[in-house]
Amino acid sequence: MRILFLTRVHPPIVGGLENQSYNLITNFKKINKETFVIKNTRGKKALPVFLPYAYLKAISLIKKHKIAHLHLSDGVLAPIGVLLKRKTSIKVAVTIHGLDITYQNKFYQKHIPKAVAQLDKIICISENTKKECLKRGIPKSKIIIVPNGVNVDEFFINKSKKELRQKLEKRLKINFENKKILFTSGRLVKRKGVAWFVDAVMPKLGKNYVYFVAGDGEMKEEIKKAIVKRKLNNVFMLGRVESGLMNLLYNSSDLFIMPNIRVKGNVEGFGLVAIEAGSCGLPVVASRVDGIPAAVIEGKTGWLVKEKDAESFIKKIKGKSINARSVRDTVRKYFDWKTIIKKYAEVMK
Repeated sequence: MRILFLTRVHPPIVGGLENQSYNLITNFKKINKETFVIKNTRGKKALPVFLPYAYLKAISLIKKHKIAHLHLSDGVLAPIGVLLKRKTSIKVAVTIHGLDITYQNKFYQKHIPKAVAQLDKIICISENTKKECLKRGIPKSKIIIVPNGVNVDEFFINKSKKELRQKLEKRLKINFENKKILFTSGRLVKRKGVAWFVDAVMPKLGKNYVYFVAGDGEMKEEIKKAIVKRKLNNVFMLGRVESGLMNLLYNSSDLFIMPNIRVKGNVEGFGLVAIEAGSCGLPVVASRVDGIPAAVIEGKTGWLVKEKDAESFIKKIKGKSINARSVRDTVRKYFDWKTIIKKYAEVMK
């Protein structure tokens, strides 16, 4: 199959979309040699130059190599996909993540969903993303759900938890012997719900729990205020952490926490960190909102609870855990990129 991937979000820029783009293309190349790529590696600031370049480059590659299939990394590129479809008659598929279809801007909503609807296949990463597409008139017959994937050995450290915790204590210079470790990572934006969790849940858990928060963002100061307000000395904001420390936290913690809250026009399309945590055997306790249920298999990789329900969070956090090996095996079964990439290949035939 001769296929062209067009992505506006790609490493070395860091982020969930960039990570998904990299893994999708890298893994697709492993099963399909005739894979061509046009990628933006310079972030949003380069888009005014990248978009016209990508359009012209795509026309050239399609004609030169007689490429029959085009995949767009997200909905923002849908207008280019429509133009290329008209110009070359190429079949076009797009992956829709969430915000790329719900973005609250009148101009955006007037044009992007209409462009997406004109493409051949729309790959949604969750049932929630599919619902958002249907709300905007995108034909149900064109939509296929394929979840995000994870390289199951990328974050896993095959050492005892005792050894890993000792290493983490030394690294962070924090003593948490005989304590349960809760962990959250990601951009600190309102929809992540971390400020709410610190304010409403942590004071009720007691001193037997420590909570590590990795990431940076607009809600950082609100979270700090909640820590001060509740006089909490067991909540630690780590800021942005490098991959080595991130992996250590994934493998040393007892539970991964996703206390997301609904924010109009700003949805969590999937919850990639849930399966990253699960690949390390770390169970998740998450809010049942947006696309998160697609990333958490109830009772097998974690639990879903009602949004802003402090008592339900506490019940699951203090309740019976899930065997780490079982969590890891389940994530491997449903979310390993080796499985996900086969689904993509089937969709894009």
